[in-house]
Amino acid sequence: MRTLRFIVDGKTIKQDPTCDFSGLFLDKNKDIRAEFTFSSDWSNMVKVVSFLSMLDKEYEPQVLENGKSCIIPTEAFSRASFKIQVLGKNRTDKFITNKITVRQTGGK
Repeated sequence: MRTLRFIVDGKTIKQDPTCDFSGLFLDKNKDIRAEFTFSSDWSNMVKVVSFLSMLDKEYEPQVLENGKSCIIPTEAFSRASFKIQVLGKNRTDKFITNKITVRQTGGK
């Protein structure tokens, strides 16, 4: 299974620069996993990932398995790009990252 890696530091999310994001459109009929590395301020948070169209239509939100990964909804691959954002909450804090665009050609 192909995995796309992201780095979340505080309220900022970015694509892992060591991960190959190219050719995603070719894999659109296969499950693709998103995997996240979080900074320590995300410890003990329930984490949910939002996947959105370029018009901000939200696809099915995904709760992160083991707090670090999920399957990307196949609808996200119906266009040339999609947006991603992570939300986290514990008893005292709530974090929402910026939204980034994932281009299926691999560009940022």
